[in-house]
Amino acid sequence: MIFYKNLKKHKQVKNKNLVFSIFDGGVVSNTDDSVAKPNACKTFYNLSYVDGALKNGLGFADLAVPASENNLDDTHTFNFASKIDEICGLWPDRWFNSNTGTYQYQIILSDSKNYLWGVPLIDEMNGIVWSKSDKLKSKPLFQCAYRIDDTDCCLFFANEGLLYLSTIREGIYPNVPPFISCVVHYDNFFGITNTNRNTLIYTTNLNITNWEDEEKLSMVEFLDNRGAFTKLVAFNDYVYLFRENGITKLSIYTTRDEFAFTHLYTSTSKIYENSVCVCGEFVLFMTRDGLYTFNGNSVNKVADQYDNYFKNLDNTNCTSACLDGKYYFASKCNFNDKEKVGCENGDYVNNCLFEIDIKNFELNLYRGVDIRKLLALDNPYMSKLCACFYNENKQRVGQLNHSGATFENSTQKCWKSFSTDLDLPGKRKRIKEVYITTLYDCEMKIISNEEEKSYKFAGKSEIQREKINILGKNFQFIFETTEKNCDIKKPMVVFDVEE
Repeated sequence: MIFYKNLKKHKQVKNKNLVFSIFDGGVVSNTDDSVAKPNACKTFYNLSYVDGALKNGLGFADLAVPASENNLDDTHTFNFASKIDEICGLWPDRWFNSNTGTYQYQIILSDSKNYLWGVPLIDEMNGIVWSKSDKLKSKPLFQCAYRIDDTDCCLFFANEGLLYLSTIREGIYPNVPPFISCVVHYDNFFGITNTNRNTLIYTTNLNITNWEDEEKLSMVEFLDNRGAFTKLVAFNDYVYLFRENGITKLSIYTTRDEFAFTHLYTSTSKIYENSVCVCGEFVLFMTRDGLYTFNGNSVNKVADQYDNYFKNLDNTNCTSACLDGKYYFASKCNFNDKEKVGCENGDYVNNCLFEIDIKNFELNLYRGVDIRKLLALDNPYMSKLCACFYNENKQRVGQLNHSGATFENSTQKCWKSFSTDLDLPGKRKRIKEVYITTLYDCEMKIISNEEEKSYKFAGKSEIQREKINILGKNFQFIFETTEKNCDIKKPMVVFDVEE
């Protein structure tokens, strides 16, 4: 018997351990898969990254307020549905109580008939929703807290004039123009109206209810290519005129008519007026191109890694707020997938809330929530981000939390990597096993250029090991859960490499 030497060459394999640091370096949505780091996150939603783990994401609970300032932890909610068919707007209000020597705070709400309602933020009446006014016949265009004749009041501007509200009276003043934005600066009232957005109106008459005094009224018209006025912002001792495609600074000198206008910025795309928000030492705003900061003199494009979320979308119906060093922006968002999450299963206006840290621009994404209006509450008794909504939650006011649920409903949570070659381009790899610690049920998907597999993990405190056999040159790793709670520690993936 003759034995022949086996001359066939066998592919050699070597073991290599790769530790995935989930969400390492943040989301980089505008990076191509071919150049992304193996452990980088392509997109995620309804999760937060805390101490090296994926944990509960943002959520909303019903607004809860205390009955007494002496016990702020004992709170109750409001049954808005008992009186309001649809909450269409939220505004803050405060007034000075001379009896107690302190300010009192409340939220004012509008419904579909433009009736106004109020709820105090220290509520001794255990959840009563109070009727404030039924005099407006059209939608409020702008609201501001004001003071006339040493009396705190709340002003609502509408097409039919001004609605004045205080603790002792209310009234309609039809001669007041329909302002969409106004500020008081150095004893001058500045405003822009819904009927003439290219003209700045100003007056030294600070009693807005007495608008007949036309001798004190002046106007400046702008007809350049920066577009109509959209919002006035008093910031860093100046008034800034935000326009459809630019920013103009107003400097005030010694007399009423001694003003200087400086055109600081021209944008190539529209500035969304509802995105303009003062956040500490910056004003933040959004355009179709992404997020910008303004420091009073110059504009900087920031957070480029999130630009793909806004690409080719019209976010005119966005809303924004700033609270505790975070910029919140509710808008339409493009996730470039085939998933339908939360409100995306029906008609919606906005489908995502962005929470962006203004120091390092780290991001939390809350997908599947259709927010109509955001309101930041920041007073001696509470610091809360509130919202009202479209569609099924239209009779509720929510307060933001990290519950991982929109009221009673758990959010659908997801983290996705790029399709990565594991820093070994052109090499065929075999995923052998995965080590993971997850305190709650979750599912892991591995998608290669050759096959796709899913693995379910039950929640437990011990490290779990799952044997896997999936081949390919490129792999995408996806973690998903529909559980309310989430706590997924950094997993380790073990694989072979063919030489």
